[in-house]
Amino acid sequence: MLLAPFYFLYQAGAVFRNLLYDWHLRPVYRPPLPVISVGNISFGGSEKTPFARFLLHFFFDLGFKPALISRGYQGQWEKTGGVVSDGHLLRASWEEAGDEAFMIAQEFPAAGVFVGRHRFLSCQKAHELGFNLAVLDDGFQHRQLARDIDIVLFSSQQFPFARREPLSSLRRADIILFRKFSDQTSANQSSDHPGEKLRKKFSRQKIFDYEVLPAGFFNLADDSPCSLESLRPQRIIAFSGIAAPQRFFSLLRQEGLQVVDILSFPDHFSYPSSAIAKIIKIFREKQADCLCTTEKDAIKLAQRSQINQLPVVYLKIKLKVDQQFSQELVQIVQSWPR
Repeated sequence: MLLAPFYFLYQAGAVFRNLLYDWHLRPVYRPPLPVISVGNISFGGSEKTPFARFLLHFFFDLGFKPALISRGYQGQWEKTGGVVSDGHLLRASWEEAGDEAFMIAQEFPAAGVFVGRHRFLSCQKAHELGFNLAVLDDGFQHRQLARDIDIVLFSSQQFPFARREPLSSLRRADIILFRKFSDQTSANQSSDHPGEKLRKKFSRQKIFDYEVLPAGFFNLADDSPCSLESLRPQRIIAFSGIAAPQRFFSLLRQEGLQVVDILSFPDHFSYPSSAIAKIIKIFREKQADCLCTTEKDAIKLAQRSQINQLPVVYLKIKLKVDQQFSQELVQIVQSWPR
């Protein structure tokens, strides 16, 4: 609530900026390849990057050559721009690319990954290298770049004031993906259900559901799988440097893990030696058996020998999206060149 005035001013600025685009007082640039924008109206924490990864795999399987277009937030190449992956080789470190862009480039080598604040130039570069579809990560507010499909991820658990834009901005979206939580079953379709309220308010948009599910635990030292059954008896310290970290901690508890303490760091945290020393200190004080973090955090810790001396696992997540959404996408892009 203390930040509510800041959020209100930010939203007011966003409304004014949107009006400039709506009134054609600011230019919009059309890139040389189709663009699918993935975004939200909140300050982080709505699975944009995992969903962008889902789309890259989805369109690759359809025969496209997709590329991720990302700002590369807090990466060294954010201002200058750069090619993280050309579809064959990984050309950057996570420090240069930014953690999220590097994570996708490492996990999916066949996709191109381009970073930089000038995303129109990134699209041009992707096209020059032979990519024929761009997935724009965190692109809903980047209106100077024309897009063919605008997809927004939305959660009813987002704090109303902690939004980049007012709820009414969802009318700009072509598709809204509503996050369904474990206690929101498909059978719960009463009129006061958050998803139903959203569908009534934005009846012109196509609205589908998605869920966030665990995709497995892996050892930090060698990326080998770690069974859930082996983790459940252990006393675990969970830590993360992501937006909305409570979602990560809740997911661990839903999996039946004994989380004896948690540590939250700022989003895109780089884990200096002082932070690692703090984690190790708490691990020893609590007499824990294991440390657990997120996949995004793991890429920044993999080469840190200081923490690799301890048992550390990381959790990968996956998105389960309505089958009707996939069918809708196929129908939209069936005429696009591949």
